[in-house]
Amino acid sequence: MNKKRSAEAAAIEHIEKAFRFPRDRRLLLGPGDDCAVLRHAAGRDLVITTDEMVEGTHYLPRFARPEDIAAKLLRMNLSDLASMGDVKPVSCVAGAGLRRDLPPGFIRRFVSGLRSEALRFGISVAGGNLAGARENHFYMTAWGETGRGKPVTRGGASPGDLLLNIGPLGEAAAGLEVLKRGIAAQKKKFAALVRSFWRPEPMLLAGKTIGRRSLATAMLDNSDGLQRSAEIISRLSGCRAVLSLGEGACSPELRAWCRFKTRDWRYYAVGGGEDYGLVFTAGPRRLGEIKKLLPGAVVVGRMEKGGGVRVENYDGEVRGFEHF
Repeated sequence: MNKKRSAEAAAIEHIEKAFRFPRDRRLLLGPGDDCAVLRHAAGRDLVITTDEMVEGTHYLPRFARPEDIAAKLLRMNLSDLASMGDVKPVSCVAGAGLRRDLPPGFIRRFVSGLRSEALRFGISVAGGNLAGARENHFYMTAWGETGRGKPVTRGGASPGDLLLNIGPLGEAAAGLEVLKRGIAAQKKKFAALVRSFWRPEPMLLAGKTIGRRSLATAMLDNSDGLQRSAEIISRLSGCRAVLSLGEGACSPELRAWCRFKTRDWRYYAVGGGEDYGLVFTAGPRRLGEIKKLLPGAVVVGRMEKGGGVRVENYDGEVRGFEHF
């Protein structure tokens, strides 16, 4: 057995041992076989999503720890499940293409971080794959089960609906700027923004509440920025989205960074991506109920007859989120 094969076998053995979840009785067969086998509950639909992180596109090696990559990979997939409404995450499979020049301990740290995140959110890692690659990349497929509420789709908004957001706006884009500047004092001062970039909080409870109560007419997770999210809802619903952000849409952490940068916070809130909150539409008569059940939800616009997206209360540059 050559040295390369021994390293691969050792890595796979470590992964198989790490991803054992004896408390998950639905996981009948996990890592180590050709497929994972999960028991599916009668009367529930599976909701499945997949996403990936690519070196040089989603992050830069100079500021990326393996634990951070693992955490974000899982959370961005869970955010997709949350955007469908009343969905309970169940399990996932993960894989990676890796360069030969990985730092010592990289795989073990990634695996440890992924296991910790899986346990935090109450799901199992049912298997995956490893391969060599020119650029490091990490991918995941996650699935969950629907509950009592019907899945909420991206289309379904009507003229007169309010446009709302729950979760941070612009924080991840600001956090990315902090990381790219690479100044230790700034990373410490704006640690909350850095955390927003690496560890977005999937809005699972909010999604469940919205789904069970049928509060939203359309919904998606805010992965590519508020403007882009509004464009998607507008196109699929056949009406115009008007963005109108009040001061309540800006967090104190983002406001502090914008004072430092002397830049309007709407630059980040409208165009920044990877916040992974929920953007949704609802009839105005539901606003009181929404605010009672989800105090963090804020109105960020409205839907009108027409098409496309229009931005009010901001005459600065509006640039949609772009990866590196």
